[in-house]
Amino acid sequence: MIKLTKTGVMSGLLMALASCQTPQTGNDAVLYHSFLRIDPDREKSIENAWIVVEGEKIVDVGAGALPERHFAKQRDMSGHYALPGFIDAHAHITAGPHNFEIRDGAPAVTIEGSDEITQFNARIALAFGITTVRNPGGDPEANARYDANIASGAWVGPEGLHAGAVIQPPPFVGDSFAYPQSTDEWRMEASRQAALGMKYFKLYLSLSENELETGIQAAHEAGLKAIAHLDNISWTRAAELGIDGLEHALPTSPDLLEPEQRAIYLAELGPHSKFTYRWFELADFDGPLFEQMVDILAKNKIQTNLTLVVNELTYNTDKLSDVWPIANRKFEHPENLEASLTFLQLGATGWDGEDFDRARAVMPKVLEFARRLHDAGVPMMLGTDSRGGTPFYARELALHVEAGISKWAVLRMATSKSAELLGISDRTGRISRGLEADIVFLKRNPINDISNVRDVAFVIANGKEFAFDALIDGTHTDVEGDVNALKNDTQ
Repeated sequence: MIKLTKTGVMSGLLMALASCQTPQTGNDAVLYHSFLRIDPDREKSIENAWIVVEGEKIVDVGAGALPERHFAKQRDMSGHYALPGFIDAHAHITAGPHNFEIRDGAPAVTIEGSDEITQFNARIALAFGITTVRNPGGDPEANARYDANIASGAWVGPEGLHAGAVIQPPPFVGDSFAYPQSTDEWRMEASRQAALGMKYFKLYLSLSENELETGIQAAHEAGLKAIAHLDNISWTRAAELGIDGLEHALPTSPDLLEPEQRAIYLAELGPHSKFTYRWFELADFDGPLFEQMVDILAKNKIQTNLTLVVNELTYNTDKLSDVWPIANRKFEHPENLEASLTFLQLGATGWDGEDFDRARAVMPKVLEFARRLHDAGVPMMLGTDSRGGTPFYARELALHVEAGISKWAVLRMATSKSAELLGISDRTGRISRGLEADIVFLKRNPINDISNVRDVAFVIANGKEFAFDALIDGTHTDVEGDVNALKNDTQ
């Protein structure tokens, strides 16, 4: 029999405490060290930081002297800046190009993807540090296939949280769209999407108020969150009906304009898209209707995702290279690029030079709209409305900073805040023990210039390492090659 003395018991307790404070690592642990860690939650930069990753998890985090343990590998990340992996909360990662055709004598618009395009989208998104996307609409079977291939490791890319087929009347048709015609059909569609692993139910333009209400109820009955891109129905009314999230900085309902401005707005509506800037010209941000909207969004915690870059692109379609440089277009799949350029032109049908000048002139008011929502406490995420990441992501963050939101707050939106709003903060969104090893290493400090989030050197997704150039080139299958590429880049 072993006799336990008081000294022996105390010694055992101390040893147990020490083992809790200093996690033990296995044979495949990797130590990343000698970088500046940026912590958006604490608004703090930590010099000479280190992280230990084992498998898919972060098992230890610290700064200063390196832990004296065995590591399978050590990565010297000197000169780099580490943040939690970024979240693009509006990324159509499984989407192919917009196609326009005539079906049965009527115009039809489809957005059908393919595995080849989806894999391209996924690795480009990951290259820009996006380790999680919320995909707000697409073919639910393609989305389910995406999740299966990412989980198995057959494809590389961000984790996905998806909405299935977008609920929208014709001319939008095909596997990426649905338009239920009865209460039973609404319920069946929401249940079908939920069974395929979707998390969100996307309600789109042209729906009536009754259809919006029915869609929200069907989504909630199926355990899905209802999100919407609306035009005629006001954000205020959508919040009253129980919407969970609203997309795009285009709250263009006439019901949000004061009576005199509303009459002008309605009289000018026509077969064109001038309403996308005209609404902002007429909106009174200090009026009771706008303030009521902001109050209910904040009170009901309605999640918003403004995709400010969409406004900027739309308002500059006549000078597109100013906001979408030719050099940045290589990050789009060729088929998607061609269709996107056509779609942008169609989005400004009927505009002349004066329209574009007026549209550009309202962009500061669009940014003010974003700031007012943020200052009121409306929950905000960040998204691009692209296929995920690309240089548009850095621009989206920059536009939020230009709106008057602090860099630290914007970086939280890109990481921990979005993780919280998406319900995955127990898995990702921070560099912390026990969470998934989702980490992005930048070449330059985003606190100096938020646009530096574009300058990705290296990404860790679920513990797997990828260098930016290897993902862009499609040569990412050799992880050691990715690491060597990183070394060459920093020498």
